Amino acid sequence: MPVTERFFKQEDQYAVIHLPFRPNGFGVLYIGGNTHYVDNAHSCLLQHFDKRKLLSTLTDDGYTVFTSNLYGKNWGSDDAVDLAESLYHSVMRKEILNPSIHIIGEGTGALVVCKLLGLLKGKVRSVSLLNPSLNLKNELDLERENKLFYKRTVHEILKAYKASDIYMVIDRECFFYETISPIKIYTTTRNHYKWKSDIRLLEEERHKNNLPISILISLEEKKFDCGKNLIRFLKKYQDVL
Repeated sequence: MPVTERFFKQEDQYAVIHLPFRPNGFGVLYIGGNTHYVDNAHSCLLQHFDKRKLLSTLTDDGYTVFTSNLYGKNWGSDDAVDLAESLYHSVMRKEILNPSIHIIGEGTGALVVCKLLGLLKGKVRSVSLLNPSLNLKNELDLERENKLFYKRTVHEILKAYKASDIYMVIDRECFFYETISPIKIYTTTRNHYKWKSDIRLLEEERHKNNLPISILISLEEKKFDCGKNLIRFLKKYQDVL
């Protein structure tokens, strides 16, 4: 089915709304990771083969998908979170959509999602996390083995947060078990091994508080082949308009 892309500039960052041929009235905010981008005519969701398949699955089912460049490698910075909130309100003004949306967070985009949930209370139907990075401190610790990557990552984080002390940044943790929105984690075998302790902690805390969470583990080469399962998950939380 044909999809119309509406590119626009939000503050100094490009954003795009991927419009379905037959809208179902529900919006999906896609927050990508460190390789995600949007410019004046292109979106990572269009250029990346597997992500385009996922986008097509969503739009073919009528979902309006919107996303922003969010300052590129933002590492969950406050500026990126504020811009994501601003994007939500902007899209709600531009499009005829139910004000309660679904959110998809990919990779380090999960760091933005976690903080954004506190700003969009009552406006998030569900949260889907694709190979998520759940903890900035642990992400940095994993880079310590390679000094070059570690220094580069520290530089990126400090730049994104406009900070000079890395420890002040990584001490500001955010926890997904504080939101009542249902969560589904789509993770590959490699990513699950990397983050299994964080995923297990999140799962345990949400179960302890009787909050919905589910996890689907797949092979690395199948990480974006979750479209049909994702659609079923979204539809579970669309009964209440």
